[in-house]
Amino acid sequence: MKGTRVLAIPGCIWMLACVLSCSTAPAPTDARSTVKNQAAQDSASGEGYYRQARYDLALQFFMQALNGYTSVDDTAGVATTCNLIGKTYLVTGSLDQAEIMFTRARAKAQEISPSLVLDATNNLGELYLTRGDAQKALATFQEALALPAVAQSTARTALLYHNMGTAEKNLSNPAGALEYYQKSLQMNLSNRLNAEAAADYYMIASVHSRQGRFDEALRNADLALSYDKRVENSPGIAEDLYALGLISTRKKDPAAAFDFYQRSYLVYVTMGLKPGLKKTLTALISTADERGRNADAETYRKALADLGPQ
Repeated sequence: MKGTRVLAIPGCIWMLACVLSCSTAPAPTDARSTVKNQAAQDSASGEGYYRQARYDLALQFFMQALNGYTSVDDTAGVATTCNLIGKTYLVTGSLDQAEIMFTRARAKAQEISPSLVLDATNNLGELYLTRGDAQKALATFQEALALPAVAQSTARTALLYHNMGTAEKNLSNPAGALEYYQKSLQMNLSNRLNAEAAADYYMIASVHSRQGRFDEALRNADLALSYDKRVENSPGIAEDLYALGLISTRKKDPAAAFDFYQRSYLVYVTMGLKPGLKKTLTALISTADERGRNADAETYRKALADLGPQ
């Protein structure tokens, strides 16, 4: 079972983007405010597309927002949007570009916002995790956890605990990983952060699956699926279903695995995400072969071939 999963853009980042342009006072009419308002609208559009896993469109709107904030020298807007662009680069595998954006966000945020410094530091830790440097990632998350802004946001603290759990998991410390995931989960459940709680359940399932505790893994993966469905998080739903299939495969239950893989595949079809389509098709072919479903296996082989190279 895969060791990480894509997290949604934290709500605290998006809320700050709204604050940059929203006010209870009468709407100003000067040109600078008009540009800022348009940039905030572009950020809103980008965040919506990000949640739909339509990352090309998300990046387009985030870039438009960055240009707007830059044109009126809005430091907070620039820092916020650099974090959003970096998250989009990170999830699409453009790691060098992501690092540039997170570093820029942190430098800008030093001038005006401890919270944005915290977000950028956490994002850099996630980047190191993605690069496979769990030790550097853990040190970066610990650095972020010591920042004063942590006390102001339980959502940010929960995210750091979740990421520290993943770092510990990748460092082959399952006990430490589960401890951090449970801390994150309790905070997210208390704050009714369903997508974030789903990510915690998913990673707990991953640890249990690695330990061979398949019944517990299935139970937690199913909880992840339930919480992702509450917020219609399609990327999370697809990953949860694939995880349930993988755990069922390891539990030697190919019939259940085949059903979960099919459901995951269909969700990925709706999003058009080629990496997800490829991994589910590969799993479906293997499981169909194992069950003697030769016609199904050939159908999925053709579908996989039709996707072409990565």
